[in-house]
Amino acid sequence: MKSNIKKLKNCKKLVEIKLTPERVKDEFEKAYEDIKKVASVPGYRVGKVPRDLLERHYSETAREEVIKKLVPETYRKILEQYKLDPIGYPDISEVRIDLKEGFSYKASIETRPEISLKNYKGLRLKRKNSDVKEEDVQKNLEALRSSSAQKVPKKDSEEKETLLPKLDDDFAKDLGLENLEKLRSAIRQDLKQRLEQEARADLEIQIVSQLVDGVNFEIPESLIKAEKERLIKDANNRLMYMQAIQKKQGSDKKFSLTDKDKKELEQNAEKQALRQVKAFFVLDKIAQTEKIHLKEEDIESRIEEMAMQYKKKKEEVRKLLENAHALDEMTVNMRNARVMQFLLKEARIS
Repeated sequence: MKSNIKKLKNCKKLVEIKLTPERVKDEFEKAYEDIKKVASVPGYRVGKVPRDLLERHYSETAREEVIKKLVPETYRKILEQYKLDPIGYPDISEVRIDLKEGFSYKASIETRPEISLKNYKGLRLKRKNSDVKEEDVQKNLEALRSSSAQKVPKKDSEEKETLLPKLDDDFAKDLGLENLEKLRSAIRQDLKQRLEQEARADLEIQIVSQLVDGVNFEIPESLIKAEKERLIKDANNRLMYMQAIQKKQGSDKKFSLTDKDKKELEQNAEKQALRQVKAFFVLDKIAQTEKIHLKEEDIESRIEEMAMQYKKKKEEVRKLLENAHALDEMTVNMRNARVMQFLLKEARIS
């Protein structure tokens, strides 16, 4: 087998493969031997059809069988020879097969990017303040109070007025807590948890930004395109949801996008897709470098948690994930969460 490789833009490689006429002849011999065992030609028993008739009636079948055998076989060899890590399937073109000229084709292969990472340990991060302000506790109390308001008739009038409950122990008891101080404490705890989650999410955003901005490499176009389409689809689904809500509420206004909005949405989706695909490969590279991997029991444990959450059997949840092609995504997200834990542990946070 002879081959040569050409490096193209955006992680693409073009490989040309050639096989000798002798090798092609051998494969045709094998193909016709297999065809002969099942070939049906009037006047001859199965297995007894002469070669010249087989070639007359089954030449196209033989050609297809030889190509089906040689392309995967040679493709596997070139992946090993050039140490290629492909994404998806190759684009096979210019397939030529002839007993005199031999066999040749071209394979356009999209590969994983080559990344050289630097300084991903010891990233300098700033944590957002997660202290709870008493004024925010009070605002939440007032919001609870407003949601519990009652409309009562005005004295000597057909109109109604809004009556707010008193902020006292009875109000707290109506909400299932012992007293007003316990209610304040519960609100304070809930706010603290939310602020800490926001602070953690902000740290992760800082990490991704520093990692993505700190390295340049080529990215496969097909992945950017797929991610962009997914983002636009999600945006359109949200738009349809908002329109459905408005229709249900009987609103005269219809929420829709202008041509300018659509163009802006597409441009933003492309930028976001580029960053998200880039972030995926950076986190993947760190996981490989630091040997951060998931075990099968980690995935099983997560599926069990989901089964308990949704009150379904574990096998049922796994099947749903597989059918929705979501199992790989879940696994990647779990692995990325571990990478983030590692990066946060190594970071310098002020």
